[in-house]
Amino acid sequence: MRVELLDPRHDPEPGDWEELRRSAGQWVTWRYDLLRAYAWAAQAPVVLAVVRHDGQAVGAVSASLRTPRLRRGRYAGPRRGVAGIVDVHAPGNRSQKGWWWCGERDPALLSVYARTVRRALGPGWRSMVWREVSEGESVLLPGPLKVRLPTAPLARLALPWSRLEEWYAVLDPRRRDSLRRRAKTFSAELSVSIGAARELVGTDEAARLRAENDLKHRNRLSPVAPLPLPYLEALIGGGESIALTYRRGERLLGLSLILDHPDWPICLSWGAVPAENGGRKHLYFDGYVRMIEWAIGAGKRGLVLGKGQAEVKSDLGAELTSSSAIAVPL
Repeated sequence: MRVELLDPRHDPEPGDWEELRRSAGQWVTWRYDLLRAYAWAAQAPVVLAVVRHDGQAVGAVSASLRTPRLRRGRYAGPRRGVAGIVDVHAPGNRSQKGWWWCGERDPALLSVYARTVRRALGPGWRSMVWREVSEGESVLLPGPLKVRLPTAPLARLALPWSRLEEWYAVLDPRRRDSLRRRAKTFSAELSVSIGAARELVGTDEAARLRAENDLKHRNRLSPVAPLPLPYLEALIGGGESIALTYRRGERLLGLSLILDHPDWPICLSWGAVPAENGGRKHLYFDGYVRMIEWAIGAGKRGLVLGKGQAEVKSDLGAELTSSSAIAVPL
């Protein structure tokens, strides 16, 4: 096996990248134009590894090179540091892993990757963190010593139904009644649309709403949105993303972005105008009704509801899958 290390900011897309990601079932997150946009806006340098066997691409790993800094800048510098941590994660998406391959799971792929990264970065890079590791997957990670930190579970909702009413029927009666009542109210008072993102929402208004929502969940001394403008431009304009929008007149009050997929679309992000600023309460809950209705109508096998609000998502019928971050010394 051989590992090719790439900086998506500068290195061209490998000629077989599209074939690799499609054959592995990896869709929107791993488009090379999105990887490049994410890398340019990231606070730490991004290294994309393509693993090859006999010259054929068989897998990929994405990681951020995180170094200790006394003053955090907005963007990664042109050079990587001499010491730090290799943080393996999916760029811009907490619902996926930062590593994948075609065919059966092969631990040798990750071992070769770890050795290559260690040689390329030097002795100052002493550990690697693998995020979104599912139960039983830690044995695939290279290294005899591993430290586990449980993280928020991932919610996935299987959709064996042909109509929304069939999903409603499995809910708690009180939850079902409140969701129906709110859906009727919002449909009468607001303009609610779901479809191709580039047809429903502008990049600037999406960025403003996302940044405002992000401030509620991050340190206000470092208010950098995880989906900055260049990334949103590529995401919305690429044609593989779905938007759910709530508007009062022309004003955007709520926005959910979905990464489309033939079987399991991913609910990537949600943002809404706070009620005290003219927004509407409970749009968050209604959003799940609309997204589930869209997914059922589109014939999807299921919907990845993402992380956070685990109890709410469980009440909607989602299965919660535990995950961890695993630290491994190099």
